[in-house]
Amino acid sequence: MHLLIKGVTITDPNSPYHNFIKDIRIVGNTISEIGDALQSINEEEEVWDYSGKNISTGWVDVLASFGDPGFEQKEDLLSGADAAMHGGFTHVCCMPNTNPVLQTKSDIEYVINKNKGHLVTIHPLGAVTKNLQGKDLTEMYDMRSAGAIAFTDADHAISDDGILLRSLQYVKPFNGTIINIPNDHVVVGNANVNEGVMSMQLGMYGIPDVLEELMVIRDIKLSDYTKSKLHIACISSARAIAHIREAKKEGIPITASVSGYQLFFDEQMLAEYDTNFKVNPPLRTAKDNAALLEAIADGTIDTVCSYHLPHESDAKELEFEYAAFGIATLEATFGAFRFATSNKLDIEQCIEKFTSNPRKVIGLPIATIQENAPADLTIFDADVEWQFNKSDTYSKAFNNPFIGKTLKGKALAVIANNQFKKL
Repeated sequence: MHLLIKGVTITDPNSPYHNFIKDIRIVGNTISEIGDALQSINEEEEVWDYSGKNISTGWVDVLASFGDPGFEQKEDLLSGADAAMHGGFTHVCCMPNTNPVLQTKSDIEYVINKNKGHLVTIHPLGAVTKNLQGKDLTEMYDMRSAGAIAFTDADHAISDDGILLRSLQYVKPFNGTIINIPNDHVVVGNANVNEGVMSMQLGMYGIPDVLEELMVIRDIKLSDYTKSKLHIACISSARAIAHIREAKKEGIPITASVSGYQLFFDEQMLAEYDTNFKVNPPLRTAKDNAALLEAIADGTIDTVCSYHLPHESDAKELEFEYAAFGIATLEATFGAFRFATSNKLDIEQCIEKFTSNPRKVIGLPIATIQENAPADLTIFDADVEWQFNKSDTYSKAFNNPFIGKTLKGKALAVIANNQFKKL
């Protein structure tokens, strides 16, 4: 691969070229030269002029679902990687909510081997408990040895205190990370939306924010007790944020994320009973969203995730009560997050939520833009406003409520694994 990128603004606080406008030459999988007014050196070298645009290290998504193996009608590894790529991501972590569940060394190897050759690197997340049932721990060390980047029971919260305690103790010797989404399905039962005025208007059982708060308190206590790394994913409520903020001040080894759509939408979107807005944790109030934005700005929330949960039409075109939870989001996550946060975060703060911070959460080496470093990069327009259309989707999924919505900021090209692609 020979590529010359002209006139880009480097957005990377770890780089000596941070905020400088430079030309970047890439040979193979390496940044070979960074300078001014670089000239093409041979006929094989492709030249891209991205004057006025930004470049960062490749974006990382810590939580997505691809359905492969077993649910390929929703998404497979290739379509999921393509959706991630068109969202600007060069790394994405896939959850183990598959059939069979990703819970053995061979399951992890299946994902890694099937992903070989793609520009986007898929990092499998191993299950914490067998078949995601919350009862018996899996062989997480074996999965780690095979390439599992972290461990989670995906959209099945680890509700048993003893199981979470033992899982944190299990992964600590090899510096592993447990990811828990605080949405206890056992307690939630048949509830479908946030509990409050909107649930009353809709005539539906509600999911109270105090349930998320209680699980977050429990998670923090167990992380503190074990001194083991825990990532609390997909936070949705002001109640939970308050506890995470205090825990971080005390030095407890937790991190937190929010989904991009949680900031872009709120519970008012449910007024028409559109099942594309049925998610868990549920869309909450504007007040909750304001608290999430403050938490992103002050660093309480470390990173944004897509929480991409793709579904076929049969899973969503049902009465609200029976429709599946989840949104297909990968292609729109950056634009939704930037739209929601542009008045709170400058571009440097925004990009760290997609680059260095998620790498720290899952233990990937911190990347940087400098000579002789790996070419793992995303080129983007930070401020363009654009309408997300059906033609912008590369996922197999039908459950994408961003279609027709105005977003801000867009990935333009990605470079990784000795490949490059204009988007």
